[in-house]
Amino acid sequence: MQLAVRALARSDRTTTQIEQLLAAKGASPAQTRATVRRLKSLRYLDDVAFAARWADRRLARMPMGRARLQEELLATGCPENIVQATLRAAYRKVSEQDLAMQVIATAGRTSSAQTLGRVARLLSQRGFDEDTIEAALGMRNDQ
Repeated sequence: MQLAVRALARSDRTTTQIEQLLAAKGASPAQTRATVRRLKSLRYLDDVAFAARWADRRLARMPMGRARLQEELLATGCPENIVQATLRAAYRKVSEQDLAMQVIATAGRTSSAQTLGRVARLLSQRGFDEDTIEAALGMRNDQ
């Protein structure tokens, strides 16, 4: 229990991450289950809250599309159903197109075809879908 609490004090973690940490340190499956159950009852461990905080922080620091955020959340060990609910909530707050425009604004202002291709690739790497990329690049050219 102390090991898990210390880990949570250092940084926010998912249930899966705590389970993996405890297993790596030699805790038995029964000890791990009991610890996770206790941490959840104390509200020290909450995957829904973790996912919401993670999404808000990531989108504020580095605007990205739904696909990239989904991939990152799944990599933290959040369950699929929580990830999907978090994505719906996050992209209700801010549109992907607005996020794509933020990325474009930081990518530079030149309008050569080469730069447009580079910006399109950057948007794709950030997880934006083709429709959002086309719309954002269209809006950029209209400015």
